[in-house]
Amino acid sequence: MKKNIVLLLAAICLAVFAGSVTAQDAEYHLGIAIHSMDNAYWAQEARGGELFASTIPNLDSQILTCDSDDNKQLQGIKDFIAMYGDKAMFVVDPSSAANTANIVETCEEAGVNVVILAHRAEGLFPEDYKHFVAHMTQDDYTAGYNLAKYLFDSIGGKGKVAELYGQLGNDAATKRSKAFNDCAAEYPEIEVVDQQVASWSQDEALKITETWLAKYDDLDGIFAANDTMALGAVEALKNAGKNGKIKVTGCDGIEAAFNAIKDGDMTATIANDGFMIMGYGAAYAYAATIGELDPAVDLTPEERMIIVKTAFVSQDNIDEMISKFITGVPEYDYSDLKYCVASYQDRSILK
Repeated sequence: MKKNIVLLLAAICLAVFAGSVTAQDAEYHLGIAIHSMDNAYWAQEARGGELFASTIPNLDSQILTCDSDDNKQLQGIKDFIAMYGDKAMFVVDPSSAANTANIVETCEEAGVNVVILAHRAEGLFPEDYKHFVAHMTQDDYTAGYNLAKYLFDSIGGKGKVAELYGQLGNDAATKRSKAFNDCAAEYPEIEVVDQQVASWSQDEALKITETWLAKYDDLDGIFAANDTMALGAVEALKNAGKNGKIKVTGCDGIEAAFNAIKDGDMTATIANDGFMIMGYGAAYAYAATIGELDPAVDLTPEERMIIVKTAFVSQDNIDEMISKFITGVPEYDYSDLKYCVASYQDRSILK
């Protein structure tokens, strides 16, 4: 199912953007750097970058994948710069937080603008660089907390729950897990029976959930740090005839998760809107590259640390969300760079 979704997104990308400017004819070149196309959310991000590029007549865009390898991602960026020089720009979902410093330094040395998404090395701030235009992220802690609270409330505020943790060392996974634990501490009748690392993997989540079902015959809920792992849990529950009976939450807002909520197999997710964060990351990078935006002059340090809008998705609004993200193409006003902004990060509390 996961591969089918990714292939569908890729096919839509080709269909929608078949008429886009070619690299040979373009004046500017956008590198859309993601982990891979093997994850539905990352594929959604890629399409978001292409959506923006399709609105600019002289902008070519290329998807750069790295299979979550720091060295491969950095080399891909260097090769892109070597090919296009100061006509290049990047929006990057980094392979790791640690790699963001290398990416920023590489772009700064080349005089090429870059927007970094989601991850950020400790002490790395756009205000300290001319070409590090902005850092854009979702509020992973708030997302994790709201999903945990919704899960706990959906089982009556008491019962046994388990957590599928994301990737070790990943800051989004860390923040979502901390939020889950903080929320659980507020529910004295919630018992967290186990927490296992599934590394964003559907297959790993399936295996872990199967083990839980054999061990706990009275499990009430599963908190998964992303939709892919949630779907692995749902698959295990379906095999055991317990889908819908044991509540499952995810995070990201991919198509399969929407369908699972529609069918009653998942309880809720957060639509992190990969279309928006990558598309507006590209918009910020492009505006800086063509001189419409001087980040150091036009933006405060806080305004270069952007928390992007997200949407909570449950049975209450699933039809609306499917219409917006799945059966339709999201529409954004890229001329208004603040359209994507939910808030700005508090610089004083960031490391």
